[in-house]
Amino acid sequence: MLQTHSLCKSFSCAVAVDTLDLSVQVGQIRGLLGPNGAGKSTLLKLLAGVLEPQAGQHLPGHNTKSGYFSQNRVDVLDTSATVLEEALDTPERLTEEHARTVLGSFLFRGDDVFKRVSVLSGGEKSRLALVKLLLDPPNLLLMDEPTTHLDLASIDALIGALKQFEGTIAFISHDVHFIRQLSTHTVHVKNGRLRNFPGGYDYYLHKTN
Repeated sequence: MLQTHSLCKSFSCAVAVDTLDLSVQVGQIRGLLGPNGAGKSTLLKLLAGVLEPQAGQHLPGHNTKSGYFSQNRVDVLDTSATVLEEALDTPERLTEEHARTVLGSFLFRGDDVFKRVSVLSGGEKSRLALVKLLLDPPNLLLMDEPTTHLDLASIDALIGALKQFEGTIAFISHDVHFIRQLSTHTVHVKNGRLRNFPGGYDYYLHKTN
């Protein structure tokens, strides 16, 4: 789906990511783990094309369509719209029935879909942003802390939806339950460098303990 070669990005003389080589294959779900400040979010932004590297190459695969779910995802919502209107506002033409089915799986049921986005809680806005992404899915999904503001039921709904997702995923999370349920491969990021593990969270723990 994508490859990087000797990727480098620094801020104010502090290296965020340095000479990184990473290959993400079709169908993989890669969890990016590491301490705060290790460069995980910077790496994800480089993969998404939100940031430009100062050196190296970022090479998307043929027909790769990436979708970036940032920590500031709620900023892209139209607060004057209703939940249903916002869900239907995608490049793809959707039926109201399909939109309401996906909204229902993320706990927007009945008259909830007619609420204005402006009155939603932080968790509800996060759920709506996820719904919008899943209603017009890319084949490469890049997610930065997708479980922030979500309760356990919403996290489980997201896990269920992502397990049915037919594309490739790279994500950052500190939620062990989410990581353990979802990741098939693990990347440890520390001091701007990567260490790849060809297995999920438990495999990663086994190899690092």
